[in-house]
Amino acid sequence: MVSSRSIPVVAARPIHRTPMAVANACFIGTLLTDLTYWRTTEMMWADFSAWLLLAGLVMGALAVIAALVDFFTRRIFRVRGVYLFGSLVVLVLSFFNALVHSRDAWTSVVPTGLILSAAAVIVLLLVWLLGWSTGRARVEVVE
Repeated sequence: MVSSRSIPVVAARPIHRTPMAVANACFIGTLLTDLTYWRTTEMMWADFSAWLLLAGLVMGALAVIAALVDFFTRRIFRVRGVYLFGSLVVLVLSFFNALVHSRDAWTSVVPTGLILSAAAVIVLLLVWLLGWSTGRARVEVVE
């Protein structure tokens, strides 16, 4: 007698979510290290901010490429305007923030770098609060 079991399988999961989550974590970390530098004036924190910005921008660029692959391979069927616009705003703010962080010492972070870091995190929070989603994962049953 043959018994069969049903196994749920997640089908066509978008691949851009992971690099975008890493980029968002880097941008939030940049704000935290900027705040720490502002309070301590220890140059190490400004360096950490610059490194986090670079990592976030690289991962953000990879997320854009992955989102295009997802879109053209039909892993995502529609692009949500708020998510797309918010992500682009965060990447542009962070790019300009990286340019500001390339300056020397105090002016690399305070006040412009700190303001740009805070603005990027506020945009991230607004996009999250608006409840964006790139679509639920579809589940198929394989027997």
